Amino acid sequence: MNGLVGFTAFVLEVVAFAAAAAISLALWQAPAARPTQAQRRAVRRGDVALPETMALILGLDTDLANVRTRVGADDTGEVAWARHGIGSLRPAALLGAERPSLRQVAWSMVAVEGMRRMLCVVVVGIALFSGHSPFDVPPVGVLTLLVASQLALTLGHYLLSDGLIRPGARLRWSMASVGAGFGDGTSRTGLPIRWTATLATMIALNLVVSLRGLSDRWTHGLGSMAHDERVMVMTAAAWLVGWGFVALQALQRPELGYYGATRRLEETSTRRLALGATLTVAAVGMIAGVLPGGVPA
Repeated sequence: MNGLVGFTAFVLEVVAFAAAAAISLALWQAPAARPTQAQRRAVRRGDVALPETMALILGLDTDLANVRTRVGADDTGEVAWARHGIGSLRPAALLGAERPSLRQVAWSMVAVEGMRRMLCVVVVGIALFSGHSPFDVPPVGVLTLLVASQLALTLGHYLLSDGLIRPGARLRWSMASVGAGFGDGTSRTGLPIRWTATLATMIALNLVVSLRGLSDRWTHGLGSMAHDERVMVMTAAAWLVGWGFVALQALQRPELGYYGATRRLEETSTRRLALGATLTVAAVGMIAGVLPGGVPA
């Protein structure tokens, strides 16, 4: 299992590198974008999703940006975009006579970011449960270089897009569309599927962080995990949860009336209670996991 998780993490990192390279080259070759002031304001307010912004910057057909036909209860288009992106990235399409252009490939890589993010969440969860990180903790110099390269990449995309792709836009989009492309895109709870998926992902990460921290510090219900590896994976989980909050601000909030889908509990208070409670136990687990001195039973 650990070998499979490590291989999956490696593949995800290769895909992330390929996506960054494709987006950078496409932005470099794209015609100079001339968005209107209204379009710029909409992008800055977060009213426009990243695939729409990418289509505008890359000069793609408006039909590509507007592939947001409802799929089940998905009311904001992420599932439809992901499915269109999957179709463009199939080997048969990439190697066929009418293969997509680099700009279309870059747009498709953005459209399926939610699928990659969901797999990243799964890898983080399995690593915390199993007690084995898919990667060794890098030296400080290597870690600094990785962070610097990510900041340089973000700045490069910002400059190449004439300021339309703001820092953190891909992270926010991936959390706002987490899991889009898997399943049939139909909500079975009455709640908007993308809002539910993002919220559920944050709650799941909070719970797994708390379980790992409490286990290594007190209960020892899970297998022990090395301190440095635990801190690294917990930090990755906390990073994703933080961006989940940013993504929730960009998603349309459900309007289900006072009692909402449960017909029993006031919906907004229930969501806040679930997220707040798991965030509290995650903070306790994070502190317990970061502090040195936990001894396995």
